[in-house]
Amino acid sequence: MGFAAKAFFDAQFRPGIEVVAELAGLEAAVQGADLVITGEGRFDAQTLRGKTPFGVARIAKRHGVPVVVLAGTLGEGYQALYGHGIDAAFAIANGPMTLQQACGNAAQLLAERAGDIVRLWQVAGPR
Repeated sequence: MGFAAKAFFDAQFRPGIEVVAELAGLEAAVQGADLVITGEGRFDAQTLRGKTPFGVARIAKRHGVPVVVLAGTLGEGYQALYGHGIDAAFAIANGPMTLQQACGNAAQLLAERAGDIVRLWQVAGPR
């Protein structure tokens, strides 16, 4: 279907993060921000292939805003993203747990890790 739209209607292909960022007004929201926190289920080397945190980091870096990722898990090669606009990454789990436990407690786990980031931010202060 995408090929047909491109062939017959001169449609353009764009990465999904670009479309969503534009529709959500992310560029404007990042301007003047002190910190961006984004997330992903599994943050790993595949994130470099255009997943949301990578796209968010590209926008934030244009404005000099640091980026922190909160993820369900930190997978192999996630450190490579540090060279692409991600300043820090944290897994939300606070210890060994099943996927069912993590999903069932996701709101609490996210709140706890976000609270940890805020505490660190208060001590370190904005750049």
